[in-house]
Amino acid sequence: MTSPFKTLMVQGTTSDAGKTTVVAALCRLLARQGIKVVPFKPQNMALNSAVTEDGGEIGRAQALQAQAAGIAPHSDMNPVLLKPSSDTGAQIIIHGKVKTEMNAQDYHQYKTVAMQAVLESYQRLGERFDCIVVEGAGSPAEINLRDRDIANMGFAEAVDCPVILVADIDRGGVFAHIVGTLSCLSESEQRRIVGFVINRFRGDIKLLEPGLDWLEKQTGKPVLAVLPYLHGLFLDAEDAIQANQVTTGEFRIVVPVFPRISNHTDFDALRAHPNVDLKFIGPGQAIPPADLIILPGSKNTRADLEWLHQQGWDVALHKHLRYGGKVIGICGGFQMLGNSVSDNLGIEGIAGVSPGLNLLDMVTEIGREKRLGNVAGQCAFAAAQVSGYEIHMGTSAGTALDAPAFYIDGRPEGAISQDNQILGTYLHGLFDHPEACSALLRWAGLDSETVVDLSALRNHSLDRIADATQPLFDALVAMNNQPVLQKTPDSEQFSAPEIAGVYRAIRERRDMRHFHSQPIEAEQLLRFIQAAHQGPSVGYMQPWRFIRITDIELRKQIHQHVNDERLLTAQALGERTNEFMRLKVEGILACAELLVVGLADKREDYVFGRRTMPEMDLASASCAIQNFWLAARAEGIGVGWVSMFDPAQIRTLCAMPEGSQPIALLCVGHVEKFYPAPMLEVEGWDTRRLLSDIVFENAWESSKLP
Repeated sequence: MTSPFKTLMVQGTTSDAGKTTVVAALCRLLARQGIKVVPFKPQNMALNSAVTEDGGEIGRAQALQAQAAGIAPHSDMNPVLLKPSSDTGAQIIIHGKVKTEMNAQDYHQYKTVAMQAVLESYQRLGERFDCIVVEGAGSPAEINLRDRDIANMGFAEAVDCPVILVADIDRGGVFAHIVGTLSCLSESEQRRIVGFVINRFRGDIKLLEPGLDWLEKQTGKPVLAVLPYLHGLFLDAEDAIQANQVTTGEFRIVVPVFPRISNHTDFDALRAHPNVDLKFIGPGQAIPPADLIILPGSKNTRADLEWLHQQGWDVALHKHLRYGGKVIGICGGFQMLGNSVSDNLGIEGIAGVSPGLNLLDMVTEIGREKRLGNVAGQCAFAAAQVSGYEIHMGTSAGTALDAPAFYIDGRPEGAISQDNQILGTYLHGLFDHPEACSALLRWAGLDSETVVDLSALRNHSLDRIADATQPLFDALVAMNNQPVLQKTPDSEQFSAPEIAGVYRAIRERRDMRHFHSQPIEAEQLLRFIQAAHQGPSVGYMQPWRFIRITDIELRKQIHQHVNDERLLTAQALGERTNEFMRLKVEGILACAELLVVGLADKREDYVFGRRTMPEMDLASASCAIQNFWLAARAEGIGVGWVSMFDPAQIRTLCAMPEGSQPIALLCVGHVEKFYPAPMLEVEGWDTRRLLSDIVFENAWESSKLP
């Protein structure tokens, strides 16, 4: 493909300027257009990592961006990952696997080798995907890092790709950041920047416009977009702990923050829980009264364990347990709970043995082999599923492991103390699973019906940032005077297989009533809803609203109401009552997902196209449902439209506002097979009309319809 945006790189004037979110947003926007897009970060330095489908390790930011693109994370998305183990050294991970440990000076010499790994991954991704959206690291203006650069302009120059520059206005000095960054670049690098993005703006845009005009005149480059400051996002942070987003519920959880804390994203689900008061405690702070203390992961367990002792937190932990509190240790935090941590090979620093907290009867030996993997299993202390990932270079042994916390693929994992106050595990991300999160909090003393689905929250946040980033996407399209990555450059027509697929989905769409309960992936359901949201609407009113029913009791109440209405419908059918009662008319309790589709309130405000036909709101929403239906059929998922209900009753059950109107219950789920023809036709209820009965020319002719 010849588009200049086969590859697009996003660089920032500073760290935390918003590169990660802009890349994620562009990936989501491109994916919405059906474009095969992949995120890429040549070099990342982070202690928060994720395990990929090919058994490698990448930065969590790239895993998040992969989720935005609707694809599984792969080690090629982040070919070089640096995990700091000290102030001057880091673990070097190439193509997802640990290569070695190096200090900063040695790694600088190694960059030429690392660049080859970067280009290999980039080439492989280019062969598999239509578009690559690249994230830079830090700032391209860091003069001391320009030599042998592989993370910013060094990479952009090597692959000859355009760059957009993101600056964070919320921290102040945005114009100085942009102009200053440009002044530190070579002429060829300056030419590579096609425009600027002002990120995290809040306030009156009119007050900013004079500055934007000055910036464009000063630099000769356009401001492509001004993106808003979005509150309440649940997205994986690259490194900084988002302590300002803690919740203030009644159940107190404290997390001591180690100097080398890793994978603090383990606590994102707890931040989202309305019943949890989550506090991160830093150096010099006393551990406050808590119901649960969680020791997080660490990139250097022995060093952080020694630091914990220096802070006096070991004494606080023992006091917490004496007063009946609970403790969870995750990965490095789990290792600290034992009697000792040994590093005889000097993997994480000077060889030696460090005394543990003596809270679990076990010892840990740090080794060269890193255990990596996405895992799933069951809780040993509750009837709940758990999933997560392992990233650690140590093995533990001792009698404490005789009472495991989980069973992963049939093997025991972790430990629970005999007094049931302490739980240790190597699993990261265990709070991300809704069942495991609820079970762990219940074990710790919080009996709450609230369920936090972090994956759904992330997806919602990704949609929010994508919607907010639409102006940037539009500017990129306009800049090239054609859609970014036009898939059919010589024609607007789809390819023959694509055309066949569209007509097949239309032809084989069925109103399904029989389902089995296998869950639907959240990303898949979101794709169907996004397809619905692409539907046409009169006056662009977009009247459709979707309510996902996850409350089992509410689903049962809806089912009961539909069943009651079914009996009333049967009575109204007269002589066809018995024939009707033999039909299966819904699959509400069997389907994986139940959605209530409604018309929004305040529809009277929309007059365009509805002055004489107000029912066009219903017609518009029906188009959205059809989009949903066809998308689901294309992916082999069944949908059943149930309309047997009293709108007022469903409105009350779902707490819908006055003026809104429920129009459909959509049963969505996996099916054994699709009906060979519409079910009502198969059952002999009615037949499909002939085209000659429904198509006329110039005037309505006599209809053959009964």
